[in-house]
Amino acid sequence: MNYFCTFAAMNRFFAAVNRFFAGIVCVFMCFCPLALRGQDVLSALGDFHRVVKGETWESVAAEHGVEVEALRSANPDYSKRKLKKGMLLLLPRPKVEETSPEEPEPVRQEEPVIRTQMSHVEAGVLLPFSGNAQRMTELYRGILMAADSVRREGVDLGIHAWDSASVPADAERLREMLRGLDVVFAFSEAGLLQTIAEICREQGTRLVLPAGSGVQLSEYPLAYEAEAPAAVLYGEAARRLKELFAEPNYVVVASGSADERGRELCEAIGQDLEPQQTLCGTTLEASAADFGQAFSSLRLNLVVTDDTSVRTLNILLSRLKEVRRRNPACRIALIGPHEWLASTQMLLRDFYSFDTYLATPYYYNIMNARTKAFQRTYEELFRTPLVQESPSYAALGFDLGFHFLAGLSRQGDTFERRQGSLTTEPVQSPFRFERQPSGLGFVNRFVQFVHFTPEEKIELVR
Repeated sequence: MNYFCTFAAMNRFFAAVNRFFAGIVCVFMCFCPLALRGQDVLSALGDFHRVVKGETWESVAAEHGVEVEALRSANPDYSKRKLKKGMLLLLPRPKVEETSPEEPEPVRQEEPVIRTQMSHVEAGVLLPFSGNAQRMTELYRGILMAADSVRREGVDLGIHAWDSASVPADAERLREMLRGLDVVFAFSEAGLLQTIAEICREQGTRLVLPAGSGVQLSEYPLAYEAEAPAAVLYGEAARRLKELFAEPNYVVVASGSADERGRELCEAIGQDLEPQQTLCGTTLEASAADFGQAFSSLRLNLVVTDDTSVRTLNILLSRLKEVRRRNPACRIALIGPHEWLASTQMLLRDFYSFDTYLATPYYYNIMNARTKAFQRTYEELFRTPLVQESPSYAALGFDLGFHFLAGLSRQGDTFERRQGSLTTEPVQSPFRFERQPSGLGFVNRFVQFVHFTPEEKIELVR
């Protein structure tokens, strides 16, 4: 009896031990996933839920106000299995009061900071310096002189320059080169300029083209053309002529040449004629009598031709002198393109004699004190004489550089709408950038007349 009692007692002892260890294993298996997921997961978890018969993922999630996917994510060991009675689930913390899907809470967007000034400006210059590129070198030096002037105003200014003839055409490499720049001055072949324009649009960088490029910039909101197309320039000139002269007689002289720029001025004048204005046509080859028939003895005759060449200009001046000899009372004013400025020294007296008006976006007056000071500074800095031509590319570089570098430093992100308030007198080229009709891109619409008066004075009519 004692033997069997002892044996039964031992069985009960070992059964109790087994139940104890089974309970420890069960608890360990339940809590092991939690321990392995780490502290960052613990912070996102809440209480536990013991599954009872008949419960599903959806019913447990609904009971505790959590999303089904969040519940599954909190229990990756069970997430792809059906729930069974006795499973212990970790509950994610319910989201803090969310608005209903029908009325989502509006997302508050951070207002971009609009800078009204910039103490630091980064500029890039891409010009073809290799080969015979004296003009581009002078243009770059003019930009450097402008940068020096802006630095004296206390602006931290960086200039990055590349030879556009050796710049890789690869868009990714170009994108990296231009990253972080506020403005880029560029002149190159059309294909590379198109890529540069695309990158500048992506990065919100201003792109300035000092000279005509042939690239269509109407799709680029921060692109600037400093040299307006002939149609724009002479369209502005024709409108200005209407303001200057009330009832003139226009004499359009056909040269027989195929000069497209010359035709632009004649066509612009013809399109803008007022009812009280007259237009008479003649040719350089016409007889003296026929040529003279185009001129009025009662009205001021504004003479314009369709060719910009110096050869045509000389022939035209000869024909005008002939008209004046035959009719000394005939009043004549000669209207011409800016290309004729290059002949000023040679034909100055004729320009004075015929009350000449040359339509131009620039004027490099070598007699002006400020121009002389600019030229002297250039030659001292770079130890080389400035090329005597019109336009002066060094002066163009200075005026462009100062307009954008000083403008950005003084006006920041408001530059596009406030650039007209810049009052600094340029050395050669004033700018009146206006958005194109497409609403994208800017073109310089400034035009003035260099007026050679019969009193032998030169004045700017703006």
